[in-house]
Amino acid sequence: MRFLANGPSIPDELLVARDEGRVIFFCGAGVSRARAGLTDFFGLAQRVVDTLGVISDSPAKRLIEAAREIDSTIGISGLISADRVFGLLEREFLVKDIQAAVAESLKSGPDVVFQLTGLCSIWGEAPTEKFV
Repeated sequence: MRFLANGPSIPDELLVARDEGRVIFFCGAGVSRARAGLTDFFGLAQRVVDTLGVISDSPAKRLIEAAREIDSTIGISGLISADRVFGLLEREFLVKDIQAAVAESLKSGPDVVFQLTGLCSIWGEAPTEKFV
């Protein structure tokens, strides 16, 4: 079965297993990057930092710069966990302001809403809130 015109064909046996509670679909970063056209986690962190107007000597901003430098110098990404950036931001900003900046950074066009709604139908759940 194909839920989206250009989406993957999912075997009926797998969907039946999902309906019977014998399988769970896990979607990694590739869903947001490839299908929704969103950035990676460090890209999101950078957008949030920019949205919040973080000062240049902020630990969060310095951590993003260090991660990029390591990546470009040795060619290995992921040595610094991007979620650390958000922990550092919580020292400087209210959580609600960080969450608002994340929501703003994740805004995309109507095609993304359609794609995510399609994913929810694959998961067997109806969306409970609007995707932005």
